[in-house]
Amino acid sequence: MTSQVSYSKLEKAYSHDFRNKINMARNTNEVYDVFCYTVAALFNEIVDKKKFKETDVDFYPEKECHYELGDKIKLDSAIAKCLNDSDLERILNDLAQTATNRHTHLEKHPEKTNSKIMRH
Repeated sequence: MTSQVSYSKLEKAYSHDFRNKINMARNTNEVYDVFCYTVAALFNEIVDKKKFKETDVDFYPEKECHYELGDKIKLDSAIAKCLNDSDLERILNDLAQTATNRHTHLEKHPEKTNSKIMRH
């Protein structure tokens, strides 16, 4: 049995800011940008380098798996190991679900969301 690595501290470090930015997103494009930027930053912190960009992650709220990692991320051996031997996949799924929920809300009620943000 292999040991399980946990990135819950990293999740806690990113989750508050992520939720704030997602909740303040005015349109679906902003949700996409926030999700992709956060995931790239998370991976950069794991490998301790600034080698991944938000363009290395795609967000698909309509698919069952709400995101897709680009080849640059998938082919990185450190990331591949982390995805297999840690709770990183669960963290990514949680972030993607939060972003998908906001995306769905913005699609259904864009006028309500824009007026609410304008008042603040």
